[in-house]
Amino acid sequence: MKQDSEEDSERKVVPPPSAAVTQILTAFREASQTEDEPPEEWKQHSPFMLAVGLPLLLLLAPAVAQILVTANVGGSVLIPCSLPGYPLSLNRFYWQEGEQHFFHWDGGKVMKIQNNKYENRTQVFSSGFGYGNISIRLDNISPEDDQKTFFAVVKKVDKPSEQHCRSMLQVSAPYKDLVLTVKDITHTATCSARGGYPAAQVSWKGLNRSSDKEQDLQDAETSLQQDPTEKTFSFRSSVNVTGLKSVTCIVYNPHSHKTRTRTEKIDADENERHHVAAIVVPVILVILVGAVWFYRRHKSIHCCRNGYQKHDEGGSRQSTPPVLFRS
Repeated sequence: MKQDSEEDSERKVVPPPSAAVTQILTAFREASQTEDEPPEEWKQHSPFMLAVGLPLLLLLAPAVAQILVTANVGGSVLIPCSLPGYPLSLNRFYWQEGEQHFFHWDGGKVMKIQNNKYENRTQVFSSGFGYGNISIRLDNISPEDDQKTFFAVVKKVDKPSEQHCRSMLQVSAPYKDLVLTVKDITHTATCSARGGYPAAQVSWKGLNRSSDKEQDLQDAETSLQQDPTEKTFSFRSSVNVTGLKSVTCIVYNPHSHKTRTRTEKIDADENERHHVAAIVVPVILVILVGAVWFYRRHKSIHCCRNGYQKHDEGGSRQSTPPVLFRS
């Protein structure tokens, strides 16, 4: 029972450096970057900083250091960890993410961990343990692993536990099926893509038809959707392209720092044809309506005249008496 409690106490997460340590770090950095006379505050407190601050920094150095590790969705990533000094007499060590222990090595054996959400996703290289290499590989990366912090807690023989190799994972996925379409009738361009992570930053550029200068296009309407299962994003963005010779959709991934673009030319003849059509079609409609109205009115007048003529001829025949011949 006592052994379990000691093990639990050793597994506690080492807290991040305090605000005082952060201030000491900032002060040392600012002092090292300036050639001017140190400020009065430094002169007053420099003995205290050197006597107390420097040993404190050295003591907390394993907790302060953190590296950024990048990974792609669906791939694997190596979380590096090389312990100083070898050969080592390791008693035990374990890897941890947040409060979750997901790999535990004790006395030459891998220990089973209950409710391990990283089970079957990790691999270590035991042949390197004696040389201080306790790196671990994480497989099947997903967006849910993004921004998580991993670290190793190491227990050497006759030494207290120490935290090492603190790493933050940054996950990304490239956007697929990037499509750009231009609708000449509505003078709009629409750009869409799917399967990316994190949310894309979409921007537009256009080549002005009259000045041949490239310009940033404003007032674009962009919508983002996240897949509830895969946690990846898709987007759809539209912008007005009136007066442009070409338009370019720019998709930037803030994690991988990669940019994808798609450009479409806007046909001038097509634009002019639609512009002429917009003017000519209403005129033709007015002419057709006027022609129909004129035809119907002319037909109506002609019918009325014929009716009066027939009526007059009928009345004349009825008023003329028959001629009788007698022998």
